[in-house]
Amino acid sequence: MFGYADAVTADDSRSPGPTPTELIGAAEHRHASWLELFFDLVFVGFVGQLALRLRGDPSGGDFAVFVLLFFPGWWLWINVLLTTNLFGRRATGTTWLVMITIMFAVGVMAAAVSADFPERAWAFAAANALARLVMLPVWLFAAKKKSLDWWRPVLYNGLTALLWLASIAFPSPGIYIVWVVAMLIELVLSHSVGRQGTWLRRAIDIEHMSERIGLFVVIVFGESILTLIVAASEHWNLASAATTLLGFTVVALLAWSFFTYGAALAERSWGELGARGDIAALRDTATYLPFFAVTGVVSMAAGLGTAVSEPAVPLSTGAAVALCGGIALFYATNGAVSLRYGQRARRVLVWMVPGVLGPLVLAAISGLVTALALVAVLAGFLAVLILTVIFRQEPSLRAADDRADAEDREDGG
Repeated sequence: MFGYADAVTADDSRSPGPTPTELIGAAEHRHASWLELFFDLVFVGFVGQLALRLRGDPSGGDFAVFVLLFFPGWWLWINVLLTTNLFGRRATGTTWLVMITIMFAVGVMAAAVSADFPERAWAFAAANALARLVMLPVWLFAAKKKSLDWWRPVLYNGLTALLWLASIAFPSPGIYIVWVVAMLIELVLSHSVGRQGTWLRRAIDIEHMSERIGLFVVIVFGESILTLIVAASEHWNLASAATTLLGFTVVALLAWSFFTYGAALAERSWGELGARGDIAALRDTATYLPFFAVTGVVSMAAGLGTAVSEPAVPLSTGAAVALCGGIALFYATNGAVSLRYGQRARRVLVWMVPGVLGPLVLAAISGLVTALALVAVLAGFLAVLILTVIFRQEPSLRAADDRADAEDREDGG
């Protein structure tokens, strides 16, 4: 999601320079509020419920339904992130009312995405409509106050809310087609910001956005750990325990590399993109592409849960695709993000290619080994890959530290 090519490289040896907030030049930095952290809790339930759909032996249809249900939730979270980033500096009573109402809507969405989803699709649609209607007055008020295009929130929140409501009247598959149309309208409008681009470049708080997205990734990785714990508690034996430990190693390695190298690179890159007015790249790397990385982690978690449940036999095809394909998707997305930042291709491909191809090869041969052995090989593969990247990066990191120390001494002197 954030990309983690070399955060400091030989061809990027300049000093860290100004902070992202200073680069953007307008937004006053703030941390995520307690209300925002409270709001994110409901997404723990939403992500957890969706992950259950990929447990066992998911089919191609199961993966498609997962994406159909997950993307509206992800995009709703992005919409709330941008709304609070731009307008939610103070948690007023109105802010609480809006956020609590959307929390209720997401809770309904989470309850609807069960095995009986076709019978509950109407609730999922109604919840999405409610969330958008609640945000509509906020954006209309902002459009009037800041002289922005009033018709954009009318279409983005008002029209799409009506479409979500109208979809309830359609039988399957018509209801899902209407959902896709509603989402496409939002994506098209977000893709062409028009004259609002200048205002967004000045108003958006890059550091707050980076922190919020990082916290969402924490939720997703945390859900992976919870999946392992639940599966281990249901299958209390030595083989499952060993698979749980190895699965935890897989999650920890991905999370460690991601937060150690990806977060700092993302915040700096987003600041630079905003400074030069590249709203398109900022949008792509902070809203569109992260969905695929998060999807990869959730899919991986489902595959690990299945492996813990059945460690002594080969994983089913669907479970192997969920596990190994999820990791491959995670690396592919991080590579795409790094390239979109402007990182040199040769520095990205050196870890992106093995990060994608390695898990896919393991998925292809997964039927020849037990689930326990597959997870063990994955853990070893990731350890070697990550250590190799760190080894390549170490000289540049030491050089950057030396430069920073020298600058600190000059400032002190």
